[in-house]
Amino acid sequence: MSLFDIGVSGLNAAQWGLTTTGQNISNAATPGYTQEKPVYQEASGQYTTSGYLGSGVTTATVTRSYSSFLTTQLNAAQSTSSSLSTYYSMLSQLNNLVGDPTTGIGAGMTSYFTSLQSVANSPATTSTRQSLMSSGQSLVDQMNAAAANYNQLRSGVNQSLTNAVTQINSYTSQIAALNGQIVTASAQGQPPNQLLDARDQAVSNLSQLTNVQVTTVNGMYNVSIGTGQPLVSGTTGYQLQAVTSTSDPSELSIAYASPTGSPQTPAQTQYLPDSTFGGGTVGGLLAFRSQSLDPAQAQLGSLATSFAAQLNQQNSLGVDLNGNPGTALFSTGSPTTYANSRNTGNAQLSVSIADPTQPPSSNYTLSYNGTNYTLTDSASGAALGTLTADPTTGAVSGTVAGLNISLTSGTMKAGDSFTIQPTSGALAAFSLVTTNPTAIAAASPAVASAGASNAGTANISAATVIAGYSIPSSMTLTYNSTAQQLTSNVQVTLPNGTTVAAGTPFAYSPAQGLTISNGTGVSATISGTPANGDTFTIAANQGGSSDGSNALAMANLGTAKSLNGGTDSLTSAYANYVNQIGNETNNLQSSSTSATAVLTQATSAQQSVSGVNLNEEAANLIQYQQLYQANSKVIQTASTLFTTLLGIFN
Repeated sequence: MSLFDIGVSGLNAAQWGLTTTGQNISNAATPGYTQEKPVYQEASGQYTTSGYLGSGVTTATVTRSYSSFLTTQLNAAQSTSSSLSTYYSMLSQLNNLVGDPTTGIGAGMTSYFTSLQSVANSPATTSTRQSLMSSGQSLVDQMNAAAANYNQLRSGVNQSLTNAVTQINSYTSQIAALNGQIVTASAQGQPPNQLLDARDQAVSNLSQLTNVQVTTVNGMYNVSIGTGQPLVSGTTGYQLQAVTSTSDPSELSIAYASPTGSPQTPAQTQYLPDSTFGGGTVGGLLAFRSQSLDPAQAQLGSLATSFAAQLNQQNSLGVDLNGNPGTALFSTGSPTTYANSRNTGNAQLSVSIADPTQPPSSNYTLSYNGTNYTLTDSASGAALGTLTADPTTGAVSGTVAGLNISLTSGTMKAGDSFTIQPTSGALAAFSLVTTNPTAIAAASPAVASAGASNAGTANISAATVIAGYSIPSSMTLTYNSTAQQLTSNVQVTLPNGTTVAAGTPFAYSPAQGLTISNGTGVSATISGTPANGDTFTIAANQGGSSDGSNALAMANLGTAKSLNGGTDSLTSAYANYVNQIGNETNNLQSSSTSATAVLTQATSAQQSVSGVNLNEEAANLIQYQQLYQANSKVIQTASTLFTTLLGIFN
């Protein structure tokens, strides 16, 4: 090996260094590019009796500054950050929809109860009744608008899922194709760095859409999700599709597409559970829908159902302007049920809410495993109870989680299920049953009054009634101050349940007062100190124009602690609902911010190894330039020596 050849080998090595450095500098801003470095090694020596002569240098390969560990960490951080960012973005939209204090449903309910108070104050005034109906229609419009907003968000989730699936399919196809190209190129003995970068970038993009696991087999990436469901295996990519959910036709699920592209029936389709997509954009969308959107709509629907039921119930306990018993003011429809599209049985399900004033606030799944009919909470998966079959008739029914459920016909086969949405449709179905102002039953069907000639300071409250009441005859109570006793002309019932026959005296304490019932659902409370001979009467109301006591009872429903075990009223329950979504949004914002910080750290760590440092490359450029010049000098020296040698012989 001549000095000339050694110089040429050095020149070639310097050329490789300059080329690689130029490549790094040119691609410093290229997404997914990994810094490259030439690897030099001494050429094999030549044996002589004086020892091995050096043969120069060779460029063994050009390697990527690649860390599998840091890249995996970065992909996981991207998946988590993308999931939380997507979830937060969607939840922020929901929070903006429910959190408007001036035009929201809370303001609408408050306005309605305020209008009821006006009717109670002036029950015969037509304008106040018309104003109440107007407030009711405004509340209906707000409930219906909320339903439309929820449906719009759900449609947005569906569209985003469809777009994400299209992108996933694109990246998995790229990875599968690159696997084949990389194996073919690698067979020539050198790593195809450009193809390797492209494959890693495709995996990085894929990790932003869903959490992926990557294993390397024979130089090819196998990519899977969830508990091992494959997306790429060697040179084969498994395509996904967004299809109508088997449990809810308003939502989309993700499933494997047919390998041939042919249409599939629900029974043929291989659906992927939502839990398969634990991160990325898809994971964030699915988490928002199942953990926030669906529960929020069910909760608000539950509040709307209770509102309508309480108002309807109280209105039925009054009489309208025509003296007729009150009828329903609002309607919210019935629970929605969906038979799973993969059911093999032919069962038909009937569902009703056991107590509409205390409706359930979740969505549920009724499933049959061949032995038990089990109701579970759709969001948490918690089992809530089972239905039973009548030993004689075989009819399957039961009351679970506040729902009356029965199989009306057909049978469920093992594996069959139904989705039950007790209140999710209540917002869209919320409506006024009547717009006639006279239908407001502002008056109580019973009137309580103190005798006109009473001399004491005692008063009697407005009469109240409960469902199933009757007013068979007028009740007159007379006070005996000497014995501190009252006597009724008809049988009465005391608060402890004791009945007292007509004409039989019973004790009355002026300091404590006393609530008295006629035993058929009509009652009133006497308080204060009556004079001897004072009388109090409870009788049927002969008209509804001058009494607003039942309207007052309806107005008081706004603040009555009637929900959640007596801890919330209708108005406070809505405020808590808004606060809950607001708190979830704030917590998710904090989580998203933290995930972004982790992603920044992971990116910095990965780039510190794989990224291009322009200062470092500038130094390399000078180094390789000097190496090139030095080897050129070696060649020049070798040429001079060779010329001198030729001159000797000439």
